[in-house]
Amino acid sequence: LKTMNMMIEVDILLIKQIELKYLIKIKELFYRLAVAGAKAPNVSQLAQDIHTSRATVMNYLKYLADARRINLIYNEGDAFPKKPTKVLLHNSNLIYTIFPNCISRIDVLQTFFANALWKDHEVNEGYKNSSFMVDGLYHFRLKEKESRVREHEGIYYVNDNANTEDEHHIPLWLSGLLY
Repeated sequence: LKTMNMMIEVDILLIKQIELKYLIKIKELFYRLAVAGAKAPNVSQLAQDIHTSRATVMNYLKYLADARRINLIYNEGDAFPKKPTKVLLHNSNLIYTIFPNCISRIDVLQTFFANALWKDHEVNEGYKNSSFMVDGLYHFRLKEKESRVREHEGIYYVNDNANTEDEHHIPLWLSGLLY
């Protein structure tokens, strides 16, 4: 938690040259994003909650992404300043640090997977039946152990168990080797 605060205080305040009085708003925004889980942010509600404008919230989102606290997931071809389709914490360990009592397993899986690929690949929101599209070519859907989903052609299924059924099923831990 100290490291996270240090990164926000140094990486955002000093590098972006923001006044210290706005630090509390940035930290509150970060906390609200973390608690909300992996979904599209309601920018108007966030602006109202932290008592600032929508434009400022969008700038703060970009600052948090630049400081590697969050990953902004967009539809293919979209980018900042458009609203992201999903906000994920940059590291799945942050989920346990910020709000350990209400953790969604699928949020942890999505955060881990996106973060593992983020370094060398473009990660976008997936289409109808997939969770993510990577490099504009590959569609992935994350599955929990017990979940049953109707499988579709052209989608790779990332499972949180070690067993693989065929070439379209990949164990989640394998994506960790990409980082």
